[in-house]
Amino acid sequence: MPRFHDHPLGGLQPVRSGYVDVVDKGGARLYWEEYGAPNARPLFLLNGGCSKIPLMGHVIQVALERGYRVLIHESRGIGRSSCNAVGRQTTTLLAADAHAVLDGAWGTDSAFALFGVSLGGLVAQELLYRLVAAGQKSRIQAVWLTVTGPGSWLRPPPFLQLPLMRMAFKPTPAPPAATTSAAAPPATAAASASAAAGASDEATNGKLSLAKGGGGAMFANDADFTARYSLESLFSTAWLDSPAPPAAVDPAGGAAAAAAAGAGAKAVTVAGAAPEVHVTVGTGGGGGGSSSGRHVVTRREAVWRVFTTHWRDMLALHGPSDFPAVACQLTALLGHYLQPHRAAAIRAAGLRISVGVSTADPFFPEAAQRQLATALGAAVVQVVGAGHMDGAMLDGAYSAFDGGLGWLLDTASKQ
Repeated sequence: MPRFHDHPLGGLQPVRSGYVDVVDKGGARLYWEEYGAPNARPLFLLNGGCSKIPLMGHVIQVALERGYRVLIHESRGIGRSSCNAVGRQTTTLLAADAHAVLDGAWGTDSAFALFGVSLGGLVAQELLYRLVAAGQKSRIQAVWLTVTGPGSWLRPPPFLQLPLMRMAFKPTPAPPAATTSAAAPPATAAASASAAAGASDEATNGKLSLAKGGGGAMFANDADFTARYSLESLFSTAWLDSPAPPAAVDPAGGAAAAAAAGAGAKAVTVAGAAPEVHVTVGTGGGGGGSSSGRHVVTRREAVWRVFTTHWRDMLALHGPSDFPAVACQLTALLGHYLQPHRAAAIRAAGLRISVGVSTADPFFPEAAQRQLATALGAAVVQVVGAGHMDGAMLDGAYSAFDGGLGWLLDTASKQ
């Protein structure tokens, strides 16, 4: 039963873990973990930028409840993965890394469902092309790409990409001791645009910074994180301010949360387009109170508690130690472009692909997400929320399994 009230992994421990060594770009050692029963349905999860494995903890918990086993790794230089060379990265390089992890952990003939989130969705596109080009499309059972896009041919030139990321994420000096309590988030404000955002609008919609008030998106300590981190950079305000599911408040509330969140998927067919799936993810129901006047815990409070307590476990944003790796990793975001011939090869392979769309994503415009669905010939387009991570934390994580991915796999099994 998912536990959303404490550590993002809810007490889960990997059943296996290990390292894969790669030689590309000076070499790297990639750390991976596997969760779930050995005979469960295999799911290869590619997480987003600046993130460590626990950031996907709620997704992993729901995946296990839905009968999957999950393989996930930390990108070169991030978390427990090392990188020998400091320099610009590409989604092609990161896809080669992911391929090495997949083959090293599960074998070169393993079959799996692929789940790519944000930057992980960009990497997944390149991984799909690698597998299709190598004649290994039969390994791919289904594909779920969410809050991501195809990139653009109009990109900052390669020699500018790393300087831009260094500007955007440059650490700030440690602030004086703060008195702000971590029990509740500071006042809501929009995430500030970084100094590099103007040059990278095409790739990121101009909102790279995760911090309020400028100064880059690296945090010196807990007080700095509490004072400057912006939940609105990742989640929509409406989602944050609605009641949290019971499992985010009470360890015994998981059953109620699952019932509310797993209300089912409704497929809506649009003429000449892929079916569009809308999933009810549960927006009410006594998260921490009732009409009797007790305080109702909001998603904002639940998410803020997890982030302020475990941000160093979840995010590679502790400056200056995380700064070089994050700047290098996110050049892959600036440089990504799913070239038409690659998209055509993936589309021609006849893969079962679904794309999750966020309607007000600050990093990937909705139009770009839908453009990706068209380019890949997605069988399903699913609306997963308004913010970047509405569909990846708390009860929103159910949308991935009761909508796009679950729908694809369930319909495949009935054919």
